Amino acid sequence: MRVVSGTVAPVYERPGYRTLLGRIRENVRTYIRKQLELPRQEIAEILAANKRAAMWLGVAAGLGFMTLITLVFLIVALVALIPREWLGVLVLALAVGTAFALFVLGVRARAIVPAFIGGIVLIAVGVAAFLWLPQLVLAALLLTIALAVGTGAMGFGGYSRLELHGPTRTIKSMKETVQWAKQRLLGRSAS
Repeated sequence: MRVVSGTVAPVYERPGYRTLLGRIRENVRTYIRKQLELPRQEIAEILAANKRAAMWLGVAAGLGFMTLITLVFLIVALVALIPREWLGVLVLALAVGTAFALFVLGVRARAIVPAFIGGIVLIAVGVAAFLWLPQLVLAALLLTIALAVGTGAMGFGGYSRLELHGPTRTIKSMKETVQWAKQRLLGRSAS
């Protein structure tokens, strides 16, 4: 043991390969552990810094959704000004068109029975609406069907463009780091 500025430090006369390899291995493990801790720490710091902004954005999103709801009520009220006969024909036409689109999608997806049942239900709703529903309800139903068709089309488009895979760049980087560490470890022990 050697005393250096009041502390006792172990003295190695000549460190052996085992000692050197052990130190390198421990340093590599520490390096990899720190590499894995860094993203968590960085994300935590970013979240803490942006918490107040997130609260303001949350309130803004809530107000935006309420605005959209009132806009839909306004559109329903405006569409209700259309004469009842025209609204009935529009609802029936949209229900039949949506049923036909559902049939086509069912045939393409090899789910003919559910598509057929859903199409028949849509056509029945369209006919019942045409015959018996009042003007305001027809306007609401027309917009409901139109928004449902738009939602389905957008959802299908988004789903077909979806890419499901892991974080490939991070995995590649970690593999390169491990490979580099192995090469350095084996390269030093071979000399």
